[in-house]
Amino acid sequence: MRRKISHLEKKELIRAELLKCARAKPIEILSYSDFGKRVQIIPRGPGKALLDLIAREENDHQRPDITVLLVKDSGYPGQIDGIRSKIPAPQQKIRARKKLQEVIDVYNRGAPNPFV
Repeated sequence: MRRKISHLEKKELIRAELLKCARAKPIEILSYSDFGKRVQIIPRGPGKALLDLIAREENDHQRPDITVLLVKDSGYPGQIDGIRSKIPAPQQKIRARKKLQEVIDVYNRGAPNPFV
């Protein structure tokens, strides 16, 4: 039996808000909770299952994974390449930077990449 995805009805709103972040000058990198306030899913924002669905759909359409714009206290996404990253390893930081650069190249060409 498939598990229900919480807040699935807000998927298009979440995607639209992530695209606004990607196109913002300067690009917006938000914590999950700050983003949650923006899309009225508090206190922690959209769940992993919903963000995974959005990431998969973006990739299926040959678009970069815009969920990389949401970060934890570490300043990096809570998941990088499908692996949780509470404290990202150096290789995960490199992958996060590459994934964010893909977003920048498509939606905000020339913006600095804040992932170091």
